[in-house]
Amino acid sequence: MHDPFLIDECLSPDLVALAHARGHDATHVVFRGLAGTPDRDLLPIIRHEGFIFVTNNAKDFLKLYARENVHAGLVVIVPGGIPTDIQLRLFACVLDVVEQKTDLMNRIVEVYSDGTVDIRDWPQSDPHPL
Repeated sequence: MHDPFLIDECLSPDLVALAHARGHDATHVVFRGLAGTPDRDLLPIIRHEGFIFVTNNAKDFLKLYARENVHAGLVVIVPGGIPTDIQLRLFACVLDVVEQKTDLMNRIVEVYSDGTVDIRDWPQSDPHPL
């Protein structure tokens, strides 16, 4: 998997260093001068640059990504407001799983406080196609 990660400002910039240490391209919203940018205004940047976006803001980004026909992937660290050391542990769990994938195209990766990682299609496929 070679798509770059963009880490949301609600998460520690230390996640970028972890991604780099594991051989991934990554940057942080703050490093890009995008701190305070509304979520809906981040999406065109994410889309244009092919970022896998990493956030703990599931509520807003699941809605935004549900309207996307194609995206590079979304990673949600489910527990919000957690200390940096726990963010790093959970992001490492994500990397352990996604490094075995060729890509995360149109998938959401959710990691839970116990380290469980769930990957599913997003937006969800229509269970009742016409």
